[in-house]
Amino acid sequence: MKGLKPKRIILPVVFIGVFLLVVRKCSFHALPQEKLHSIKLDIEESYKNDTYQLTITNPVDCPNRFLLNCTDEKVSDFPPILLKAKADTTIRIIGQGNLKGKMKIHLKWGDPSLPIQAHSISQLPYPQHKRYQLLQGNNSNPTHNYGLSRYAFDFTMEIGDTVTSTQNGYVVAVIDGYKGWGSGDKWKPYVNQVMIYDTTSHLFTMYGHLMQDGSLVEAGQYVTVGQPIGLSGKTGQTTEEHLHFNVLKADKGKRGLQSYPLDSIGNYKVKTLERYQWMEN
Repeated sequence: MKGLKPKRIILPVVFIGVFLLVVRKCSFHALPQEKLHSIKLDIEESYKNDTYQLTITNPVDCPNRFLLNCTDEKVSDFPPILLKAKADTTIRIIGQGNLKGKMKIHLKWGDPSLPIQAHSISQLPYPQHKRYQLLQGNNSNPTHNYGLSRYAFDFTMEIGDTVTSTQNGYVVAVIDGYKGWGSGDKWKPYVNQVMIYDTTSHLFTMYGHLMQDGSLVEAGQYVTVGQPIGLSGKTGQTTEEHLHFNVLKADKGKRGLQSYPLDSIGNYKVKTLERYQWMEN
């Protein structure tokens, strides 16, 4: 009996390998039909005696800025409104008619005037004695080379692995209703995530690409370092399961938040980190 020729063995194996790689990297998900919101703005409007009244309440445990504009051209633009955690304010406009439904309100996270009180984070975003590879670090291609994610970290966590908080603070944003993923920019808004605000350092930490229904916390909850907050996944703009971890500060720019550079994370100096190195908590 003649043995099989090497080419007849190698070619099918190579084909199967390429096929599996393509399937792993290509998304067959359709974009979600609707965008989910991390918080719901608390707004009350009324109109009486030719006076329009708008009350805005900051619904979360961190200071936030509110930008207002009106679709009625007769009404001039408003200066930004800064509200402390859970605070509210009321605006009254007299003699301009009923403006109910015409006021557009945009929230920007945090207060840029508060000084940042930390340059390091003592814990990695997963349980003690766990280790994962650094898939992508600071200021690197393909996705950590612009303002909002410039100093982010990607860890090779698998779907369902436990994500833990790196700081004490309040949960201010939770999205966990998405299930799809894809490689294009159009997938950026559709990522499951948890965001936590530290009232001492004034930093936000964001934990992204969580699995559908993978949040273990709720908005308004106070969490501590090392507490489980979610399950890692593969949602939003990505081609593989991993955890996207980003430290953010309030910024006066258009985005409202900016990625913040750390000196160290866990037991590691950030400047010495290399792609694909193992990092243990």
